[in-house]
Amino acid sequence: MIERATVVRTASPAGKRGGADTGNPGVRRGATLAARALAGLLAVSTSAIAVAQDSWPSPAQVKLVHDRLATFPASRLVAAVDWYQPQEAVKGARHPRPMVLKPTASRTLAPTAVAAATAYAEAQKSYALLVWRKGALEIETYWPGFDRSSRYETASMHKTVVALAIGAAVAAGKIHGVDDPIERYIPELVGTRRGAMPLRGYLEMASGIETPRPGGDASVYWQYYLGDDLNADVARWPDTCAPRTEFCYANANTHYLGWALSNATGMRYADWLSRAIWQPIGASDARLWLDKVGGSPRHSCCLIATAQDWIRIGRLILDQGKVGNRQVVPATWIASMTAPSPANPNYGWQVWRGSPHAPARTYGKSIKAQVPAADPFARDDVVFLDGSAGQRVYVIPSADMVIVRIGTPSTDWDDSRLPNLLLAGLPIDPAK
Repeated sequence: MIERATVVRTASPAGKRGGADTGNPGVRRGATLAARALAGLLAVSTSAIAVAQDSWPSPAQVKLVHDRLATFPASRLVAAVDWYQPQEAVKGARHPRPMVLKPTASRTLAPTAVAAATAYAEAQKSYALLVWRKGALEIETYWPGFDRSSRYETASMHKTVVALAIGAAVAAGKIHGVDDPIERYIPELVGTRRGAMPLRGYLEMASGIETPRPGGDASVYWQYYLGDDLNADVARWPDTCAPRTEFCYANANTHYLGWALSNATGMRYADWLSRAIWQPIGASDARLWLDKVGGSPRHSCCLIATAQDWIRIGRLILDQGKVGNRQVVPATWIASMTAPSPANPNYGWQVWRGSPHAPARTYGKSIKAQVPAADPFARDDVVFLDGSAGQRVYVIPSADMVIVRIGTPSTDWDDSRLPNLLLAGLPIDPAK
């Protein structure tokens, strides 16, 4: 969820509960200056939704959202992973091997570049900065309170993993292809406009679904982020974007993809993810935040994992879907996933693209957030996972490099700054 940040909650003149958003739980008025700035940066504004009046959500569901908002650990929303309950385990490899950190003498990045990148990460109040290049880690820095075993909730970085898991399902014959209407895998959508939309439209964030505007504890918006019935909630999201031609970043797209994936495989998403992706890449155990015990994962966020395991996901993309000699995801899927989509050249299938240069990257008409990239990326093949206002996995095939930054959500994250600092430290290729 790009909106996972801090929320300033207010009361309406009539005393009813309301909310100014960023996209996930937060704090009340009286939050720090940085928190208010982040809330402003990521505020969402959409048109009202016309939804037939019914008994949903129930009083118990409204109270659940109220209670979760009241206790949300806003200042440590990335690190306070035990707050996200209930959880489901994603089993990793039986004997995951920690990645190797190159000896100083073997590293290829110039010390000045390493120092500059580390200083930028520290200024952004990072928890972890890892850089993998040519076979091993060249940087593995953790700030106080964090280490190799630490797990983080990095929000929308999970979206890219969902797309990888779908690619594995296509390769296994569980899903016929991305041009299948999604109703083939979600019977509840048969006969609807959404049901007729191909999986491709959901992968591209171009299904026509728009993010609903925030409201009180009973709103469709907050019931999605903190409620206990995601399937019922996404049915109430508005269809107010032009399907297939308009990019509208909406978490409901990824939820439908995850729902279809579970039905297609006949497995819990956690089990398919473990079998198809997590164990093959050699990752350690991870966790998913569910809407309720035995319920749906929050596919658009909340894959709680270590920084090294995010390096592994980046390497899966870098290596065209291979781990060693095993083709985990088809190379053709990775190529399609990272290619520009028709509605947005800076977006592929649940993953972002650094080219063409987007000085103020946006998320569609319903989300005011913009993320700057002051300079063009130094390489034109950068793709990246985007979560929580500065949680990033950058994949740079031409440099054989993967960068992971995890930390405090940032109000002024510059997308191109960190990779460009590191790319500037590469050896000069005499052939060029």
